[in-house]
Amino acid sequence: MGNERIEIYKESMESIKFSDYEKEHMVHQILNGGAKDGGRMKGKLDIKKLGITIAACLTLFSVTALAAGEAAGIVSWNRIDTRTRNFEDLPKIEEKAGMDITAVEAFSNGYTFEYMEVSEAKTQDADGNDLRNFKGIDLTYTKEGCPDIYIGMDQADMYGDPHDRDTAVREIDGITVHYNYDEYLNLPGDERPTEEELQRTETDNHFFISDGSDERYTSYVSGIDFEIDGIAYIMIGFDIDMSAEDLFGMAEEIITAR
Repeated sequence: MGNERIEIYKESMESIKFSDYEKEHMVHQILNGGAKDGGRMKGKLDIKKLGITIAACLTLFSVTALAAGEAAGIVSWNRIDTRTRNFEDLPKIEEKAGMDITAVEAFSNGYTFEYMEVSEAKTQDADGNDLRNFKGIDLTYTKEGCPDIYIGMDQADMYGDPHDRDTAVREIDGITVHYNYDEYLNLPGDERPTEEELQRTETDNHFFISDGSDERYTSYVSGIDFEIDGIAYIMIGFDIDMSAEDLFGMAEEIITAR
């Protein structure tokens, strides 16, 4: 990761705030002083620049509500000072996060461990008052010529439980695994979506509009989530050339490594 990417990463971590889950199938809305706007997410959300932020915090897939009824949103950041590229440091990272997770160093499809770090999050009420604090663990996997894949592990009770918009579901060794494939239309801050695009946000559970990008572009987000022993595992890739079966296979390798 170059210096420029690191700075973008840090800036993303510091500036993102999550709140007001505006539709029953949406799990996030980026706060930047905005009210609801036809399903459009207010504030700066450029998929290309956020990387693991999405995996760790937005939980784009099947989670639809915060677990604590009084909580209105999540603020989250990553502890880059804890980052390590040595997979053997996993016990140290687990100790810092206060978690016991299952992770693999390499997947059979060629994706291999790149680095891991501790994440932190806190839930807030509608007035921005802190409610609960959480820690998690984020891992990044790479494969030559392919986009990175991110896996975030967080306390499952950070989130609500409904999975009413899954693209596909699979039972693997007693664990229910949820898959979603979402389309994101990214717009510059000064560009309005068309009426047709706004209407689609109301009828398509897998189409979202966000603003704050440098140009108009579309990204496709593939993800898997499941729970093991009270830990939520969220695996995500941006514009990856992988099917649901491919991601289910990766999930199975984690699950069977328990």
